[in-house]
Amino acid sequence: MASRIRPLAPALRTLPRTSPRALSSPLSVTPVAATTATSATGRLAAASSARRSLSLKSFFSSRKPKTDAFTSQFEPVLEQANLFHPLSKSPLPAVRAKADWIAAHGTCPVCKEEHEPKSQPPTYECPDCGYPTHCTEEHYKQDKENHKQHICGVLREVNEDEHDLRSGRRMKEFEFPGAQHRDEAINLSNWDTFLYTRGFLSMNSERSMRHVSHVLSYPLTIGSVLHQSSPYRLGKDLTVEGLKSLAALRHTLHPAVIPGITQAGNLRSTATHTVRIFCLGARAESHLPPHIYMQLAYLFPTTAFQIHFVGPDAIPPHTKSKEPHQHVHYEQMTFVYDNSRYEAYHAEAGPFNPYYDVFFLFSPGLAHPATRDMWKPTIPLLLDTKCAIFGTGFDENDIMNDVNEIENAGYELDWLMKPRENVFRSLKHEINMTDLRQSAQCNWGIWGIRGRRYDVKPTDE
Repeated sequence: MASRIRPLAPALRTLPRTSPRALSSPLSVTPVAATTATSATGRLAAASSARRSLSLKSFFSSRKPKTDAFTSQFEPVLEQANLFHPLSKSPLPAVRAKADWIAAHGTCPVCKEEHEPKSQPPTYECPDCGYPTHCTEEHYKQDKENHKQHICGVLREVNEDEHDLRSGRRMKEFEFPGAQHRDEAINLSNWDTFLYTRGFLSMNSERSMRHVSHVLSYPLTIGSVLHQSSPYRLGKDLTVEGLKSLAALRHTLHPAVIPGITQAGNLRSTATHTVRIFCLGARAESHLPPHIYMQLAYLFPTTAFQIHFVGPDAIPPHTKSKEPHQHVHYEQMTFVYDNSRYEAYHAEAGPFNPYYDVFFLFSPGLAHPATRDMWKPTIPLLLDTKCAIFGTGFDENDIMNDVNEIENAGYELDWLMKPRENVFRSLKHEINMTDLRQSAQCNWGIWGIRGRRYDVKPTDE
């Protein structure tokens, strides 16, 4: 936002030439007409009408900026010091509706643990977190110590975050930077160093960090794995096979600059191939606006991308179209949305090349009873491509359940990345509204596999 202090130099340059007599008063300057003999009477009249006094107070007095169409839309409904409200008493209708939904579909933890035949709806709101957590005050007091220790602080945080997002204030943290010079280094060690080296506005609160990390977790999870400055290192995180697969992709993503041959201004022309990123079982990641994924493209300024969102819930954002297959073009990126199952999409997308294709499975639920059978025909097809496959999970148990499911299935594969915590996980907690004791973080952990390759060795004759 521009400074409200008006610059002095432009104001002084607009003053006409003054005579010494006009400067006799220390607080006023009187402009006079030109003294040449060819001056016309009309010009003298114009100069006389332009006479005004110039006060030093006018330079330094504060002026309220005029309201324009841009600033008027950011009239906050809630002030930053007034973000906490019990859900049922929130000034925001959407939050009150959330309280009604929890009361209708949620469970009281005390009733659930005591196996009561008919659990009462959780209508009693905790005074500290504002969520309807128990059916009665009696059950709340009975479970208070456990509630305070495990989930109350998280619920309070989520409560205030949601009121902040709906407060109507100008969300400056979502004003993302554009492209930067190709010689500027980007540090992907963690969220703080990335935001700083990419030139994001300063994040003055942990709440702002939670907002931004939740939006950028998907593109940055992809970018942090593929980039040559990745925080994941050989031995600690990557296997030897993992380094081989990523080296192939990075050969395409970071084309070599040959002195005397590659022109700096024509560097884009060296990217002769498009890197394809397949997001299978896409849900929330497909609903993000295209400009969010440009933060991924800015990490690789010389590369064109195709991002394929495949799955029944893969729907372009801000569209009412029901077409099963759609393309959206946005600068150097092309987005493909297909709501078919991957086994039907596989033949159409081939052939595949480990130098140009990579798969991401965001919280796929490979071991979840509701989705386990859906993934069984897909995993063998992915392994047959010999391309890198990376998956995420929303907590440690989710990650390990998927990993055990893969290992117990007997697939022929190589591990590329050991299961570990994702550097660019979302810092925001998601709450299970049917059981408020359960919370998760988007893309909390990450792992990587690839179909096994066999080295051909000559035999002794």
